[in-house]
Amino acid sequence: MLHRMKRIQVIGPKGDFQDVVDTLYHAGTVHLEDVCKCVSNTCICLSRVEAGKEAEVLSLLARIGSILFTLPVKADPEKQAEFDKKLSTMTNDEVIAAAQKVIDRLEWTTKELATRKSEREISITALNRYEKVIEKIRHIEHELPLLENYEINILIIQKEFEGVLELVREELEKITNGHFELAHTDIDDESTAVILIFHKKYSEPVHLFLFSANVNEVRLPQEFMGMKFNDMLILIEQRRREWGAEILEINKELEGLSRDWYLELSVLKRHLEDIGVEYRTFNQFGQSEYAFVIMGWIPGKHLRRTRKILHDYFGDRVVIDELKVSPEEMEHAPTYYDNPSFVKPFEFLMGLVRPPKYLEVDPSPLVAIFYPLFFGIMVGDIGYGLLILAISLVVYKKSEKTPWLRDLSRIMAICSIPSILFGFVFGEFFGNLGEEMGLLHPLSIFGISLNRAEAIIPMLLLTIAIGVFHVFLGLALGLVNAVAAGSRKHIAEKAGMLGVLTGILLLAGCVAGVLPQVLLYPSIIVLLASFPAILYGGGIFGTIEVISTMGNILSYARLMAIGLASVILALVANEFYGATGIVAIGIISAVALHALNLVLAMFSPSIHSLRLHMVEFFSKFYEGGGEKFKPFGRPGAQS
Repeated sequence: MLHRMKRIQVIGPKGDFQDVVDTLYHAGTVHLEDVCKCVSNTCICLSRVEAGKEAEVLSLLARIGSILFTLPVKADPEKQAEFDKKLSTMTNDEVIAAAQKVIDRLEWTTKELATRKSEREISITALNRYEKVIEKIRHIEHELPLLENYEINILIIQKEFEGVLELVREELEKITNGHFELAHTDIDDESTAVILIFHKKYSEPVHLFLFSANVNEVRLPQEFMGMKFNDMLILIEQRRREWGAEILEINKELEGLSRDWYLELSVLKRHLEDIGVEYRTFNQFGQSEYAFVIMGWIPGKHLRRTRKILHDYFGDRVVIDELKVSPEEMEHAPTYYDNPSFVKPFEFLMGLVRPPKYLEVDPSPLVAIFYPLFFGIMVGDIGYGLLILAISLVVYKKSEKTPWLRDLSRIMAICSIPSILFGFVFGEFFGNLGEEMGLLHPLSIFGISLNRAEAIIPMLLLTIAIGVFHVFLGLALGLVNAVAAGSRKHIAEKAGMLGVLTGILLLAGCVAGVLPQVLLYPSIIVLLASFPAILYGGGIFGTIEVISTMGNILSYARLMAIGLASVILALVANEFYGATGIVAIGIISAVALHALNLVLAMFSPSIHSLRLHMVEFFSKFYEGGGEKFKPFGRPGAQS
């Protein structure tokens, strides 16, 4: 259900503004409004509060993020909790000062280490590239002239562009007046290495040409110049070992810094993020020359506690007033779910649609009742219900850091209970296995056995009856919403729809001989009398909606159909056990089919139960479009 919201106004001297904002942020109970939009300038002249140190906080966050990116990740929840507790007692300015102090101490060191490490890693990558190329061309070294003051260059050319070799040869002929050597060899199936040898006096024009021609040039380090290829490979291995050892030493230093500072930095980062969020809301607050004003909505149950917190800190200097709210303003109040614990998981399903408006009926308690009920009717098996319960509990335990999965597992655990209960009603334990063992038997009502594989027509009628009740409930809630909104046309439409459907059902019962004939004429009168109300409220589309609503009721037959399919698959699985003649194969086949049926039992009823609510049920009353309650504060601060 939706909790009653109250609109409040907090007023105090400007000197206490920052402390009041900090206090409200830690309380986490107020949904803020833009004061300058809510207060008329004819009443009081207000200006927006500037963001203060927001830019400084953003800068600190960027610098801390850079340091944390450099350090190896550490995790110690107990130590983090200690740091968190310590920082929670500090003001925003104290947290900012503490962060500045730590950053100044670590930033230069970590940046220098990270730069050295990056340079060495890039150098090793280049060495590996040189090594690969030299290994491929070393066999042609004996073909190359050994001349002093000559430069050796290596080019990498893709096979598809081998035609550029002639262009390179022609241009070098012009630049060096024919004083160069060019040889090439394949590196792999896609590229060719080209070795150029020319006098150093032509170095600048040659490299300028290669750059302008966009040729991939492997520039050997200066210390490699004039060396034989074998000597180059020896030097490459030597440098790789030296630089690899240097990287290991850098990693040790970073590991030590991480051990000493990572946890504190990560907690500081989280607190700075909270402070940044706090500062970003400053433009929603108003101020005059001597005072500040904060406006917002608060759940009624939190008003007394919030008022006490402000009074304990600031005495009578800061006042929190409850404002009178018009019905029009109340329509825009944020929606705050305040449901019992068994309903809370189903708020996850409500998150699939827009939040309800404040004056609307909150359907989440009804979803918490009917969703498991429909799921249980479709599964209706003790064995599958127990397995779904076990799987849900395991997933719940393993998903502490994944709230949506935790909610989903709680929903499935709740749904498993009616599945087990209906399993007793239908006499099903992995299909007819329990009945074959003499442990279970379907219940009988008025002499009709509730064996789903046989009682198809009774189950169909039962599910249609459930559909009638559920759709009528939706229309009744639509009538309640229309009355709350004061909309005459919607009141007439919903009341007329209830009357028409009631008349149709009574008339059908009389014609079928199920109901006494004395109700025949009253049902016709109700039917005819209700149509004008539908025409007044919904026009021609209202009459079309009658047909659509009848279709919605018939849609509940899926409760029987999905359940029947599950029963048949379970029966087939049990038949496999003795049908193959080989016990092992029979057991494996039966287990495989039951596993498939279990997967279907978890997903198919979930989807169809959700559809019955979102399409058939919600369409009769739910409009949505409300604003969800978003407390100003750190996540989890609100109680």
